[in-house]
Amino acid sequence: MFSVKVMSKKWMAVSLSTLFFILGFLILLDQYLNFGVWFQMSDVHHETFALSLFTLAIGILIGSILCKNKN
Repeated sequence: MFSVKVMSKKWMAVSLSTLFFILGFLILLDQYLNFGVWFQMSDVHHETFALSLFTLAIGILIGSILCKNKN
């Protein structure tokens, strides 16, 4: 039972990270389709949201790897 609980938490972290990566990609894809530019540092509107989502996804993955059970 313990291993099932730990695995479900890891899968939840992986699925949330995947969701955030996909959302970040869709934001940049929308910008590309509407403005013709994937990433532009001079206009940090869409890029801010995409980078925030990518950072959040990477942080969740790193946190799930470093997290240890303290029982």
